[in-house]
Amino acid sequence: MRRYLTVFLLVGLLCAATNSRQALIVGIDHIPVVVADLEKAQADYRALGFRIKAGRPHADGIRNAHVKFPDGSEIELITAPAAVDALTAEYRAKMAGADGPVYFGLYAPDQAALLAQVKGLPVMADTDHGALDFAPESGLHPLFFGQRNKSPTDLPEHFAHENTAVRLSALWVRDNRELHALLERLGVALTPTRLCGFAGGGAGTVASLPEGNVYLVPAGGANVIAARVEVRNVAAVKTVLGRSGVSFEEDPSCDANAVWVGPSRAHGIRIEFVGPKE
Repeated sequence: MRRYLTVFLLVGLLCAATNSRQALIVGIDHIPVVVADLEKAQADYRALGFRIKAGRPHADGIRNAHVKFPDGSEIELITAPAAVDALTAEYRAKMAGADGPVYFGLYAPDQAALLAQVKGLPVMADTDHGALDFAPESGLHPLFFGQRNKSPTDLPEHFAHENTAVRLSALWVRDNRELHALLERLGVALTPTRLCGFAGGGAGTVASLPEGNVYLVPAGGANVIAARVEVRNVAAVKTVLGRSGVSFEEDPSCDANAVWVGPSRAHGIRIEFVGPKE
């Protein structure tokens, strides 16, 4: 969840972190998937083979549940019963249309260095979880930078996913000029690529991170289109999906050892389950 206080950055010159040998953006943080019915969403994600960790009460009425992975990445299922502030109003607006992500998070462990690189941009600071995002009027608003939520209440059973999932390692998101420019500014390698079949097999861009990728999709539509979940065993995924009556697709043009579940079963987002290369 994001509750923010605007911070106008007046910090040092752009070169502050450029010379650092450590990447500013390391991988995927998490994606909040906004749902109208949290109980149904949890049941549907259990049918995909995920173990669910219960969320906590929030002062603004938000309710959530977590699909957590050992590295701190996660899929968060989240709902807002009423619009009582800017965040819940945005969630309610999303729910009025359809379930699905509004935002996507990238993992930036050194937030001070990150702030130095985004000098002059109106960044919003999350007073709850130490995350940074961008003002609603910005084309960067769907993006936030987090530090991964490894909680002392995380237990081994929260990571014991029947589908053998181990981490969230890639996202497919809608590209725009501001996002493209920011990633370049932060030293992320951007390379032209052919997108997967679900995206029309057309041209796009891959932002390569040390612990994963972000695929920039030029077409309009949702801010977050798909997510990649790495698993130890794709056969186990197929077994779980078959038992639950969940249809899936295989797309060798993307990853040979992978299956895809559509947005109708994953509440507004496509999920790729990908295993080790055979």
